[in-house]
Amino acid sequence: MREAEIRKRCLQILNEAEWICWHPSKVRFKQNDVFGIIDVLAVKGKQKKNIQLTTLANVSARRRKILDFLRENKVELCVEIWAWDSKSKGFRKEKVNGKTVKEA
Repeated sequence: MREAEIRKRCLQILNEAEWICWHPSKVRFKQNDVFGIIDVLAVKGKQKKNIQLTTLANVSARRRKILDFLRENKVELCVEIWAWDSKSKGFRKEKVNGKTVKEA
């Protein structure tokens, strides 16, 4: 599934749950992620989500990219990886914060 379709499904889920969402505009041949690791920012009350979208096959590469960024820049930040599973037609979610990786 293309990234635009995955993002559309993610935004639909978040909007239905009353999250306010933002994602950077896509520009060809340019980096489109915030810091190279965040595709969607979402806020609701005092809660916030930093979401990296991917497919199930690319989870380990995205996790490694996030962990490398956090370690290299000495940043403490929680990033959720939302991986689209085409078989179950849903997202598998996990949280990465530089120290631990947990199912979301």
